[in-house]
Amino acid sequence: MRVSMKRWRAIRWSLVVVVLSLQLAPLRAATPDHADVRVLIDISGSMLQNDPQNLRRPALRMLAGLLQPGTLAGVWTFAQWTNNLVPVAEVDGAWKTRTRALSAQISSPGQFTNIEAVLEKASADWRGEPATHSRHLVLLTDGMVDISKQAADNAASRTRIIDELLPRLKAAGAKVHTIALSERADHDLMQRLAGETGGWYQQVAQADELQRVFLRMFEKVGEPDTVPLQDNRFVADGSVTEATVLVFRKPDSPPVLLRSPSGVEYSDSDLPAGIAWSHDQGYDMITIAAPEKGEWSLQADLDPDNRVMIVTDLKLQTSEIPSHLAAGESVRVEAGLTNRGEPVTRQAFLRLLEVRADAMGPDAASPLPLNDRGEGDDAKPGDGLYTMRYSEAQATPDVELLIAVDSPTFMREKRFRLVVHEPVTGSVSDRTDGMVLTVAGEPAVLQPGAQLNAWQQGADGQRIPLSLIETSAGQWTAWLSDPLAPSFVQVSGKSRLDNPIERMVGPIFRDGVMPPTGTAEPPAVPEAADPVPTQQAEPEAAPVADAATEEAGLIVPAILFGTFNLVLLIAAGVWIMLRRRRVGVTSDPAPEAKLEMPAEVAAAQSAGQLQEDAA
Repeated sequence: MRVSMKRWRAIRWSLVVVVLSLQLAPLRAATPDHADVRVLIDISGSMLQNDPQNLRRPALRMLAGLLQPGTLAGVWTFAQWTNNLVPVAEVDGAWKTRTRALSAQISSPGQFTNIEAVLEKASADWRGEPATHSRHLVLLTDGMVDISKQAADNAASRTRIIDELLPRLKAAGAKVHTIALSERADHDLMQRLAGETGGWYQQVAQADELQRVFLRMFEKVGEPDTVPLQDNRFVADGSVTEATVLVFRKPDSPPVLLRSPSGVEYSDSDLPAGIAWSHDQGYDMITIAAPEKGEWSLQADLDPDNRVMIVTDLKLQTSEIPSHLAAGESVRVEAGLTNRGEPVTRQAFLRLLEVRADAMGPDAASPLPLNDRGEGDDAKPGDGLYTMRYSEAQATPDVELLIAVDSPTFMREKRFRLVVHEPVTGSVSDRTDGMVLTVAGEPAVLQPGAQLNAWQQGADGQRIPLSLIETSAGQWTAWLSDPLAPSFVQVSGKSRLDNPIERMVGPIFRDGVMPPTGTAEPPAVPEAADPVPTQQAEPEAAPVADAATEEAGLIVPAILFGTFNLVLLIAAGVWIMLRRRRVGVTSDPAPEAKLEMPAEVAAAQSAGQLQEDAA
């Protein structure tokens, strides 16, 4: 059978397309190895009050110093107008030097706070899903959306951010990390931008916290390899080609000293080739090229935020860990080592490793079970991928997940911060026409389209159904029939990670406070139970009724106790009288007088004694 040339060309092109799609599929599924970071800094006039010392400058210089080779980065400043202070380029020595120099231009000369314009311009070249670099916006502001003196213009700009810009950023795979530098900032907008894009939101009370917040932002966008710093000591192994030591310093602290494994001490003056030292407001940053192998030590303040970040071919790699989880939702986490990009699978090497994980909350650290034995969620034993399933039963505002590898010759760590949310929150408010329950979905974890069911729990245990009305996207209200009864909300839907959510939230009380044990199931209600009418006592009569009840509660047990003792006394007297008649007690009142042993008991005892003697 002959095939025409036209048909043969069609078949050939079809084969080419199939082969190409098979080759490109893993690349599409892979996570980009590097980051594209755009930093957006508010320079409006209100920053004179919220950042009077211009601590935005050293914070930016620190972030620039921490960014690793292979990263793309740029800096924008904004107020009424937007300025691309540092154009986007690959991070290298020249880029870092330029950014440090241009940071001196950051001040507070502007009017208004045009958040819409800076978000739009900084992300204008992002289209489609990221292929080679993950995309991150770091937005620092102290205000609301403010583009003019007309409130309607400001409201319209905020609406465009939510309805137009936010969907475009999500479609481009961008994560927006937001820093709110005052109480008057638009926290709802900042949280929404971060939550719906998988970014991190941080409220900063004072500008002197900015450097630590920028460190956390760097750990979010860069996911650097680090080595443990314990008692200001760390170990550099033979695979480390560069180490960056970040030391936070108190204002009155002595100068920082660095000691090498061979005992050589370094300070920020008279440095040899291969060591760069940046001494800035509140911190020192030391970069060591080709560090000497062995244990290094610092003479510096002990601080939990001090870090040692490394460049190495022997990396700790993990699966993507989200910044937001719903309470009760779980995520599968994989961790393993790669050497020059290739997974480490040699069993003789893996047997020397201890791969561990800890979830560190506000109160304590909880060890988590990672395994490579093919147990639980681990797909294949001995493949070098250590797996666990992580979840938190209750909502918590800040969890740090630490994943570490320990071995006799090297150590690696990575840190991830996340927030665990209730899928919905509720509050009760008092209006002129009655009490209202307001329920809001948490956009960071709950997808639109969730089903909600709400009720109150009466004093008699009966459920009082509530009729929820969706007043806006992701927000519902219901009138309450009993202002004192607690409210509960059952939510069914899907999380942002496409996991099913079935969660009950409550009790929600009049003041809107929800106890930490918000997921406790309310008491079961008997199906046949009838409502019991209740009367509300007058406030003045309540103490009297309580006193009478307490007195009655004491009298009844006292009568019962006295009657029982009286019966016992009478019974004891009758028994003693009968006993005396039976055994014939003498009337001699001598102290040695004894009751005579009954004859049958004496005979039985004598027979027993004879048996013992015979034995």
